[in-house]
Amino acid sequence: MAASTLVMHVGIHKTASTYIQHRLKRNQRFLRQQGLLYPGRRRDHMRLVKALSQGNLQPWGKLLDRAARKGRTPLVSAEILSLLLASPSADGDCSVLAQLLGFLKERGVGLHLVAFVRDQPAYLNSRYTQLLKRFYFALPFERYLSQTMRAGGESECDYERLFGEALELGEVRCSLLPFRSGEADPCERLLQAIGVASCADLDPLDQRANAQPGWQAVWIAQRIARRLRRHHLQAWRAGACKSRIREGLERMAESQGWPAEPFQGLSEPLLDRLEHRYGASNDRFASRVWGCSWRELFPRPIPSPSPEAPRSDEERRQLVALADQLLADGLASLKRPDQAARISSKGMRWKTMPPWRWLSRALR
Repeated sequence: MAASTLVMHVGIHKTASTYIQHRLKRNQRFLRQQGLLYPGRRRDHMRLVKALSQGNLQPWGKLLDRAARKGRTPLVSAEILSLLLASPSADGDCSVLAQLLGFLKERGVGLHLVAFVRDQPAYLNSRYTQLLKRFYFALPFERYLSQTMRAGGESECDYERLFGEALELGEVRCSLLPFRSGEADPCERLLQAIGVASCADLDPLDQRANAQPGWQAVWIAQRIARRLRRHHLQAWRAGACKSRIREGLERMAESQGWPAEPFQGLSEPLLDRLEHRYGASNDRFASRVWGCSWRELFPRPIPSPSPEAPRSDEERRQLVALADQLLADGLASLKRPDQAARISSKGMRWKTMPPWRWLSRALR
């Protein structure tokens, strides 16, 4: 006996996935009542993802068996799945999605993919701040956009490339939901997409996750990232150091009220480049999935760029001093073996590793 359907929430990044995962975890009783089996620990989802990237489907079989015994539908959520499923399988014979489908077919299980889709300008602006504050790179925003448009990588957002294969396969059910401001709660939208009739009894979650830290925090992160790469290579390679700096930067941003002035790196010339790169693909995708043009759902944004640098000498002195304080604190953590060992444990190294680098290692 096996579960009849596997539901996978696959992101994408920067579409309230962390909020969704926290709210699902908080509502285990509600999910059970709806006939859903949602692993309650984040690491359980990530172990499934890691196993899938390595071509090891045994943990997925155990999840399906457990769901079947309980008479529930398994639900797995991980943003990185949007990248992983479109990647080559571990043996290189097919995509990860095709490999998973073959496994599910043998067990008589269907696949339902749910993803939120976001307009590239908003997505890439938000994704840049997330990756930069985690010190995955030291790139300026324009160079980050250029690399993503050329090679995709950790911020791939060509939706035909990500979801084209799934849409081609009749045995995959795809619920691709536009992610826009003013829409209903994303967790409730996800549950409704997989057949939950009412979310009236779903407990709320008063939590902001991965909030925009503000342009001042981005400026500080850029400065620290450059200094780490140029002058402190050991620290640049140390997850403990970068994690400590990031946590300090997030606390500082919140205490200073910087999120009130979010980072906005887009300009009209950059919007034109993004339109040239993704416009035709977006329209084909929107016509196929929603029966309309892309711009009917995602009007072209009106850019209002944030400051690229401090607005006065005094503000610059203050931000430089704060950056120096954070950097010194991070470097000091390397001198505390107990702290470094705790943060740089095997699990944390994997958690803080850039997703594209982790995927490339896992798929070797």
